[in-house]
Amino acid sequence: MRCVINGFKTAVRVTNYLSPARNSIQFERFRLHAVRQFSVESSPACWNCQKKSNLRQNMICSDCGHLQDVDAEINYFDLLSFPTKFSLESQKLTKNFRQLQTIVHPDKFSNKTSREQTNSADWSSLINKAYKTLATPIERGQYLLQLEGEQMPQDNSALNKEFLMAMMERNEEVEDAVDSQTLEDLNAQVVKELEDMAQKLNSLFAAKDIQGVKGTLVEMKYLLSIQNGIKQKQQSLLGS
Repeated sequence: MRCVINGFKTAVRVTNYLSPARNSIQFERFRLHAVRQFSVESSPACWNCQKKSNLRQNMICSDCGHLQDVDAEINYFDLLSFPTKFSLESQKLTKNFRQLQTIVHPDKFSNKTSREQTNSADWSSLINKAYKTLATPIERGQYLLQLEGEQMPQDNSALNKEFLMAMMERNEEVEDAVDSQTLEDLNAQVVKELEDMAQKLNSLFAAKDIQGVKGTLVEMKYLLSIQNGIKQKQQSLLGS
């Protein structure tokens, strides 16, 4: 790594004697070379060919093509080729997810080494987990908090009394419902509120309002609990 840094410094001194346009071009070429060299040097060696090279799709050795051991610490956004932010395109997320699953599908490794067969199953499981996390607004929000080193509050301190009272009343409405139509109407209200909160989360993350994010996520948990209660009541009415 020291040789890369020293070389980078040398290039800066040399380009000082070039014309501005040529200086810019030469500097950018060297910068890209230095970044490439650093990324290769800092990556783990392939278990098969022992070379340190960039990984295709963060999983496959670009030299020998062998599937690498699962990286349980990989950022889910990086894995699914998205920038690390709350806003994302759900259709593209599903597309990227399916493409990755096609690459690591166990059927493609049935005749490979036992290590690659194990890696295939491990990557498939991790990709599923990453997709489910990013596909759901509340899970995606909590994951982003974790990446920031933040945790969800363990009590109701992030909520105001008015919201808690409204949730108690909503629970009573679910308990008192005697027909499916009433429950469907209640569920439609919850779905709309969850969609609005997802939009609110997008703005809060963009503004780096962590406390606002935490409060909104807790509110979403309450609404999801009510939605689960609605589903249970619907099943109860169907069974009666």
